[in-house]
Amino acid sequence: DLIAAVDADLAAEILTWGARSAKKTEAAVDAVVARHDPDALHKSRESEVGRSVDFGQPGDAPGYTTVYARMFAGDAAAGERTLTAMAYSVCEADPRPMTERRDDALAALLAGITTLACQCDTPDCDVTTNPRPLREITLYTLTDHTTTAAAVGTAVEDAAAREPAVAASNPVGESPAAAVPAADAEPTEPIPNRSASKPASKQGATPQSRPGYIFGAGFIPGPLLTEMLHGARTTVRELIHPGHAGPEPRYTPSRALADFIRCRDLTCRFPGCDTPATHADIDHTIPYPVGPTHASNLKILCRFHHLLKTFWTGPTGWRDRQHPDGTIEWTSPTGHTYTTHPGSRLLFPTLCPPTATLWTSDPPDVPTTPQRGAKMPRRPHTRAHNRTRYITTQRQHTANQRAAERASENRGIATAPGGYVGDTTEYGSDPPPF
Repeated sequence: DLIAAVDADLAAEILTWGARSAKKTEAAVDAVVARHDPDALHKSRESEVGRSVDFGQPGDAPGYTTVYARMFAGDAAAGERTLTAMAYSVCEADPRPMTERRDDALAALLAGITTLACQCDTPDCDVTTNPRPLREITLYTLTDHTTTAAAVGTAVEDAAAREPAVAASNPVGESPAAAVPAADAEPTEPIPNRSASKPASKQGATPQSRPGYIFGAGFIPGPLLTEMLHGARTTVRELIHPGHAGPEPRYTPSRALADFIRCRDLTCRFPGCDTPATHADIDHTIPYPVGPTHASNLKILCRFHHLLKTFWTGPTGWRDRQHPDGTIEWTSPTGHTYTTHPGSRLLFPTLCPPTATLWTSDPPDVPTTPQRGAKMPRRPHTRAHNRTRYITTQRQHTANQRAAERASENRGIATAPGGYVGDTTEYGSDPPPF
């Protein structure tokens, strides 16, 4: 009855509204709904007025990330005063403009530092001794198996997302970002990775510096990479193309092989997915133990697409075939095919020469059983149940607010904070898998 009444009013009034924007049209529809069913109207959507801090947007330049936040006005004003005061705390010889000093002040605050270090060259400046944000970075370098001096590519990740920095007594020399690539490097045998931790120096910051790739951010030009490494605690790991080495005798790949797979693929290999390799799983294309733990049978998949490939497979599901060069051919349930190539194919092509061929013909079929889906993670309630619960909760919340407002008007006092506690999570924001 309520829906019919709302439809009748809309049919009678909508032709008189004239040209309206989408926002004004939504407001007019809400007014009609509120006339017949006040409890069904959202007085404010959490997605519109809630506080948040977000990182990154599609238009970010290589090597940079936009940070934007919605916060209480008082907190924002106090934060602006703090950043400005920190920016003015350095001496007049500091070469940075105000905008960059405020940016560095924010980076310092995010690292738990409340002072800004001056970057002047004045010997007696006391502010130059202020602590600086310490970046912990894992730097991957690809080298020829005959020498460790020729770096052919770099990939960088925030150490907090992976492993702590590995201390070493012998610091690495010049930045691998400035090294010269090895000519026609094509290693055939794997060698152990060597790690070292060092504070990076600015030596080697030249226009010819090799470019890099930051997991989760993307391509970064060589000079900017060298600048980012300056003053950072850097863990250097050498990446070696496994060539035609045999498989490893266990399910979990070694750190050397796992590092190679992540740096070769860079992101999830499902069509259209950009999840960084450092936040994803390493998947056996042909399930283990039928499929070995080998570079020709391993790829990066995010958790969602890993579950999709694992539990929606077979003739009526998703199928994938991996080639020795890392190329993946996907076949969808509708029969359409999609081809994805390793993310390093253009940036670091020396990571993509073919590894060993595991099968001379078609890969073996791994039979599935009806019990396969029993291990699939499942949500505790259906989507229909969650939607019904969400609508009921929102209506009850609105009714409680209206009742509190009426009671406060009758008493002639201000509305007191309500004691309502319920499930106000936006429907559809629950995590994967399904």
